Amino acid sequence: MLAFCMMLDTPEDRQSFEEIYNNNKDIMFAHAYSILKDSASAEDAVSDSFVSLARNFEKTYEMDDKRIRSYLVIIARNASYKIYNKRKREISSDEIFSDENAPADKDFTLNTENNELYQKLFEMIKKLDPKYGDLIMLKYYCNIKEKDIAAALGLSLENVKVRLYRARALLKKMLKEGGYCD
Repeated sequence: MLAFCMMLDTPEDRQSFEEIYNNNKDIMFAHAYSILKDSASAEDAVSDSFVSLARNFEKTYEMDDKRIRSYLVIIARNASYKIYNKRKREISSDEIFSDENAPADKDFTLNTENNELYQKLFEMIKKLDPKYGDLIMLKYYCNIKEKDIAAALGLSLENVKVRLYRARALLKKMLKEGGYCD
């Protein structure tokens, strides 16, 4: 906490940062943990998020508490995915060449096809407008309930449901155009 505050210029900013930190650290950790499934990595994601906030603290001057929370949840989510993707790339050669990881031919083909579709779907979600893509990520990748998404992002439950419906419709259209479904 002290390290974050040292990045700020005025005592007022430090006090405001401390309040934001205390009010949001738990929900950010919960979101990070739901992605990473590891406490240490989730703490790293939250820490990275607060460093980012301290660097851009002037952005919070005109935000209310709900917008700050939404901003921080998205920052924590992005930091979590960055750590997740980095961790995924760091597979040791022992794991790659071990006999227990050798797939059966049929299973390997299915897993490869599913993985390719999963990657394509993930790329499509990233192309969506953030107001839709973020909700899809929170709902389906993080397994967060719609009412919790609404509370975290400062939206009404109905608004979240409508945006999720629109996001699914856009994804379905993108999948049809890409030839992935009928």
